[in-house]
Amino acid sequence: MAERFESAALHPPHGEWYARITTLRPGSASPGKALKLLAAVAIALIALNLYAPGAPTILERVFASAILASLALPVWLWMSGADRTIPFMPFLTLMFIYSYALPVFLLRHYVIGLFKPPIAPHFITLALGYSLLALYCMFAGYYGPARWLFAPILPRFNLQWRDERVVRMVALMLGVGGLFLSSSHGLPGSLAQIGVFAADLSMVGICTLVALQLAGRLDRITSAFVWGFLLPVRIAIGLGGGSSGGPLMVGVAVAIIFASVRRSIPWKTLLLGTIAAVFIIRPAEVPYRAATWSGRQSDAGEIEKGRLYGDILYRITIGGEVDPQTLIEFGSLRLAQFTTFGEVIADTPAMVPFWGGETYYPILFKPIPRAVWPDKPEEMSGQTFGHRYAMISAGNTGTSINLPQLVELYANFGLIGVIAGMFLFGLIYRLLIEMYVHPGMGLGAMVGGVYVLSKLLDIGSATSMVFGGIPWSIIFIALIGLLMRAAEVDAMTLGGLSSEKGVRHA
Repeated sequence: MAERFESAALHPPHGEWYARITTLRPGSASPGKALKLLAAVAIALIALNLYAPGAPTILERVFASAILASLALPVWLWMSGADRTIPFMPFLTLMFIYSYALPVFLLRHYVIGLFKPPIAPHFITLALGYSLLALYCMFAGYYGPARWLFAPILPRFNLQWRDERVVRMVALMLGVGGLFLSSSHGLPGSLAQIGVFAADLSMVGICTLVALQLAGRLDRITSAFVWGFLLPVRIAIGLGGGSSGGPLMVGVAVAIIFASVRRSIPWKTLLLGTIAAVFIIRPAEVPYRAATWSGRQSDAGEIEKGRLYGDILYRITIGGEVDPQTLIEFGSLRLAQFTTFGEVIADTPAMVPFWGGETYYPILFKPIPRAVWPDKPEEMSGQTFGHRYAMISAGNTGTSINLPQLVELYANFGLIGVIAGMFLFGLIYRLLIEMYVHPGMGLGAMVGGVYVLSKLLDIGSATSMVFGGIPWSIIFIALIGLLMRAAEVDAMTLGGLSSEKGVRHA
């Protein structure tokens, strides 16, 4: 009996991870759950409209409220089982809300910079209306029937990692090894992308271990090591580089893994994480970057930089050196993309002609490694965008303005580009998920799908920067799958040799 139990643990049934993702929790599709979801959305809308510090117009309130309320659609489709995949669309919609709805209620003035004049209300209203339209065009591409046309020709990734002892060992090696690679600096420009993928080893290892722990297949010591050391240190090392985007996406990926395995979105954790990330960590980036990128701490070691970051966090929160309202204003200003959208609508094509697809050409050479093509053109969308719309001065070559994908669609093709482009993005998201989530997927495909799709949550960066790296992310996961399979074969071979020696000795 013990031998049978061990065999079942090491070789889980075929399709088990797909079943975990798609099997509904008891009562998750009940009318009571639907009412609870609607009540939560209604309470959030009432609180924001009545008590938030912003003062939007009636139309701005309507559009922003509609965007926020739209979260209920992908959440319910996933909870009820109509969308039997990983909960990517609920998380993507949440990112959309953070950029195009929530700051509407928190900002007192809609500007693109601290010293810029406010944007005319008419263009803010248009930006919010177009954003709402864009969101539902993305829903149409993601949930619509177009994906079924491509389903028969899609490749399906089968990453059945069966020997969980080997999986745990390799995942720990990836997680710990990735920490050291994440803290390494000074790679030449030609190897910068290799450094990015090397750092992502820790993310894949952590997500794999978290999935095993949530499935009850990790011992307590290893579980404590993952949650108490690997994950927080990975995030801390990323923050030490002066950018919150990458390390916080590691946390989001873990949240998607949690929701996928447990079939429940951790709303309380997401709320606390949002408050910490937007209104504490992101404001702390500014003085930290000033000190460590070109200031007095630029040559400091990792420990000194960590102490500096902790000191800044303490002073702006518990120390009381910064007013909480200032933190809210600053965090919301950094978060808001609808203000940039309004500025672009105001100037295009009145002052700046439509770009006609100019910003998308880098995606053609983005997948080519710089080690292969040393003279590959640099991705300069942030500089080009900022200068063309006079968001940065002509002589400023050190500041980059993010070009959000929705804004990029309008700047290139106008409203037609927004409608068609967001539909296409939704379709691409769905096709990528279909490649990973299917009955024969396995643990590796779930982790790989979360890793690849989490890259696409960065809706605030240009399309070529986000989508251009997806082919290499897919290859990256495939290589890890081969590594895992080779380790399993070696374990089987060693186990067979040991058994054979035992038989001969007997």
